[in-house]
Amino acid sequence: MSIIPGIKRRIDRLEIITASDLASLPLFLKRWSQVEIEIGSGNGHFLAQYARNQASKGLLGIELKAKRCRKIQKKISALRLGNVLIFHGNANQLLTCLYPGSIDAFHIYFPDPWPKTKQRKRRFIKQPLLKKLYLLLKPSGRIYFASDVYDYFLQVRLLALADGRFSCFNNSLPPEAELSLYAQKTYQHGQDLFTVTLIKKTDQELELK
Repeated sequence: MSIIPGIKRRIDRLEIITASDLASLPLFLKRWSQVEIEIGSGNGHFLAQYARNQASKGLLGIELKAKRCRKIQKKISALRLGNVLIFHGNANQLLTCLYPGSIDAFHIYFPDPWPKTKQRKRRFIKQPLLKKLYLLLKPSGRIYFASDVYDYFLQVRLLALADGRFSCFNNSLPPEAELSLYAQKTYQHGQDLFTVTLIKKTDQELELK
């Protein structure tokens, strides 16, 4: 697919992109030796601060709500960051455009917990997604996850154990993850924060199983 000049300008200017711009996504990705993605960036508190502290990395934020995308863009502009691109749309739309073994880390903080038993099938993290993220990660790539719902945290750990291709570590998130609105609300209400980091095993580690 050819790259449309107007889309290229949006990528170059780090403007908010949508599904129709994804053909030009490699223009952004190839600028960075390390690329990390936040799925569900909310209002951008984590993403903006993390991008400022990790200026050598390319950061992609995925957010479904247009108003939140605009809030993130304002934070990025205020900090004059040149390493963040915001995608307004469904995460699966962007994930299908990525090459295998091209991403260093995924950040997934406080996804909708769907706490009722009959609602759990609607949760974002399920076995097919975990398999997709595994393929997109580089060797030793990471998935950072946080939730204030213990059941969701446990589900993610169990899915990773069932998959068998990840190592699991608790309490190992980037410190900026605590800056998100949901993290702050969790602490203010005296609730527990449940975190896990999944690390993709290398081929050598898998051979030792």
